[in-house]
Amino acid sequence: MQSSISNFNFKRKWGFTMVEVIIVVGIFSLGLLMIAKVFPLGFEAKQKAEYYSTSTLLGQKLMEQIKKEGYWKLNSAYPSVTPKYGEGKGGFNDYPSFTWKVEWWQTKIPNLRKVKVEILHRSCPEESKASPCLELVTYIAKRD
Repeated sequence: MQSSISNFNFKRKWGFTMVEVIIVVGIFSLGLLMIAKVFPLGFEAKQKAEYYSTSTLLGQKLMEQIKKEGYWKLNSAYPSVTPKYGEGKGGFNDYPSFTWKVEWWQTKIPNLRKVKVEILHRSCPEESKASPCLELVTYIAKRD
């Protein structure tokens, strides 16, 4: 006769207890929260990169136009405030949130003007005492 103990099967059953599941879900949730905090930083970096790229392209385009028009066009395009200084302001039709400011000065060297182009964005207001969002400087000589 067989003993009743030998019929009893001592197999271990695999599975998770409720406590283990709660701990794993908690750890997983904390990990997801940490990752979720990184996404806004990535979106902000993307937005800044787009902004700087657009500012640079607009500034270069304006500066090239000024160089193409030449020395004498500075007087009419950006009127003189004083005999040796002029300035002008405006915006871009395709990019309404960007504005520009152009200033020129007569240098100590005859027939040479310094030209500064500033590109501003509404997130970088002109009345702030901080430096402009983008600033390009060149010199233009008078050609005969």
